[in-house]
Amino acid sequence: MFRRLRAAGHWVFLALLFCGFSSPVFGASSKRAAAPVFSEARGIFEKPFSLELTSKTAGAKIYFTTNGSAPEEGKGTLYRGTLRVASTTVLRAVAIADGLAPSEIVTESYLFLPDVVKQAGSGFPTNWGVNLGKAVPADYEIDPEITGHPDYRDQMLPALQAIPMVSVVMEVEDLFGSKRGIYANPKESGAEWERPASVELMFPKGEKGFRVGCGIRIQGGWNRRPEESPKHSFRLLFKKKYGPGKLKFPLFGAGGEFDTLILRGGCNNTWLHWSGEERKRGDFIRDQWMRDSLREMGHPSAHGFFVHLYLNGLYWGLYNLCERPSAPFVAAHFGGKPEDYDVRNGDHILEGDGESWKKMMSLANAGVKTDGEFAAIAQKVDMPELVDYLILNFYGANADWDHASNWYAARRRSPAGKFEFFVWDGERTLEGVTDNSMAFDDDQSPPRLFHKLKENPEFRRLFGERARLHLINGGALSPAKAAERYRKWVEKLDLPVIAESARWGDYRRDVHRYKTGPYELYTRKDHWRPEVDRLLNQYFPKRSDAVLKQFEERGLYRP
Repeated sequence: MFRRLRAAGHWVFLALLFCGFSSPVFGASSKRAAAPVFSEARGIFEKPFSLELTSKTAGAKIYFTTNGSAPEEGKGTLYRGTLRVASTTVLRAVAIADGLAPSEIVTESYLFLPDVVKQAGSGFPTNWGVNLGKAVPADYEIDPEITGHPDYRDQMLPALQAIPMVSVVMEVEDLFGSKRGIYANPKESGAEWERPASVELMFPKGEKGFRVGCGIRIQGGWNRRPEESPKHSFRLLFKKKYGPGKLKFPLFGAGGEFDTLILRGGCNNTWLHWSGEERKRGDFIRDQWMRDSLREMGHPSAHGFFVHLYLNGLYWGLYNLCERPSAPFVAAHFGGKPEDYDVRNGDHILEGDGESWKKMMSLANAGVKTDGEFAAIAQKVDMPELVDYLILNFYGANADWDHASNWYAARRRSPAGKFEFFVWDGERTLEGVTDNSMAFDDDQSPPRLFHKLKENPEFRRLFGERARLHLINGGALSPAKAAERYRKWVEKLDLPVIAESARWGDYRRDVHRYKTGPYELYTRKDHWRPEVDRLLNQYFPKRSDAVLKQFEERGLYRP
């Protein structure tokens, strides 16, 4: 039996638990059968082992699947005795007993890394829907050109164990199906394109992770488009309809309670971008560095770290698991409930309304030259926080933050609070040492606030004061501190980026040549290390002085 499943391509990596609760049939007891217990816990394995499934409910029958689907009576295989697990296996099980509602569905994942590096996607759909009138070719392969290369073949298995792993398990039709699959319809959004899933965080050295039921959607804007990127981002939503309602786990230190998490796949300055110039700058760190930097400057900012992602057992690449600075995030940091706040993601209102924002922007657009005008707008926005946010984005020379996207802002509604800003999608940063993005202006955006406020002497004084604090004398954006914060991620990703190269490094060369070349095989040695070395040895040592000079030229700083 297991040999046939392996040949069909369903022996795939690490999956996870409980995709949600099975609904009891009408007239059945509200009491559930006891959930299946697996004799072996999920993890990374080197040798075959025997697996037993049991339930504390007397007489219960256990049904299981190994293809990601939710088992139920008549759907799946009836467990009749010990199973031999000799290859990467995702196993989901449910207990069924007369007079009782079905148990919760439990998933355990058993990973054999030599299988992962030979992944070809056998048995999975050959395309991911239709885009622009053409089928989107599916791409699952772990590139043997990387796994067999003398520079990388002995590092592939260590690369896959160097950082935590997230595995998402769901119905194949919900993921890849042409009619309802979120990956086959990535441009669709909203609650109607949310699907039930099971998600598990697994640490390579045995630290405690989690497994939980949640909803999952495609996340983001431009990289939803299949022609722009085949590697989509995901939003995980923790709701009672799927599981406990909140994820309670110390992801980023002590405590931790989450309504939403994001799995960011990246778009700009990655190996999958349409521009050959941006592909050359692929480093995967910029956005995380920007969020870390705002926190180092003394303000709340979304946490994150890097993981290897698996979808229904298939290795999907390097992802950034992070918080979303939406209303629950704001309430967790500032107190109260999410509905106590006005929260916006660019021009999208996520919570509350836009009235206070309109008043603030009206004050700015009317002019902020006098002391009274400055005092009035300072009642609407946390001015020191805004200045620090602007300084950070000018330091990175952000090239992608207009009125519509790539920033968050929030304020408490009652008692009336001030708007604070949060970094989001800072991938178009840290490019040229002398880049200057201060000329960009767009109404209803942070850059518009800057252009109106810089006319005011008090704002210019505050700006110069904060620039001095952060850019020199060991401040958060001084050369050594900025580089140190970046180097931390370089050291963590030096091995894992090999796996990303094997998964996606050949896509623009071999699968879809799009817009501008050169179309290369992107690797750690030839592309990633040269870019991170450039940033560490050229950008960070010189950028602080370069941006201070730009501030000085605009009357925002005096040496």
